[in-house]
Amino acid sequence: MFKKVSDLLGQNNYKKSHYRSRNKGSELFNFLDLIARWEEVVGTRMAKVTVPLKNQGKTLTILTNHSAYSQQLSMLEETLKKKIIATFPELRGKVQYLKFQVSTQHFDKEREDLLKRANAGHENKEKVQKLKQNILHPQSPQYKALRQEALNELGDLVGLDDETKERMVSIYIQNKIQ
Repeated sequence: MFKKVSDLLGQNNYKKSHYRSRNKGSELFNFLDLIARWEEVVGTRMAKVTVPLKNQGKTLTILTNHSAYSQQLSMLEETLKKKIIATFPELRGKVQYLKFQVSTQHFDKEREDLLKRANAGHENKEKVQKLKQNILHPQSPQYKALRQEALNELGDLVGLDDETKERMVSIYIQNKIQ
């Protein structure tokens, strides 16, 4: 059973209490928020081909789809750091350098995984996107086929006015595409 010299001198307790008091006021930063709001920082086009990967040792690593995007962002490094700090003030002093990592083959999968984790709490947004994907254009062949199918099913009901019939057709189509 060997003891450290710092334990014998009582320095270990000093370090622990000093560390606690020093970090007491510091805010914790959720890196997934940066990923989720990355489009606000770099814009829509660049957000499709870049994503923050990690922040370590005051260096923010950004994953890009191609070296050209890395080069473009590196030329805008100071502006980009200012935008990051403006959007996330709690990162002041924590992002001093930018590093770019190019991963053409794995970019889409990595970006998708990171975005899924970042947006895990935003299930309503996903439902809205799913609904948007399921909207059929009235001139599409699928819509026309479903409309005809609905009219055939509703043909047995007599005495429906046109407005009620259209609502019933709409409900029928919505149930079919979900």
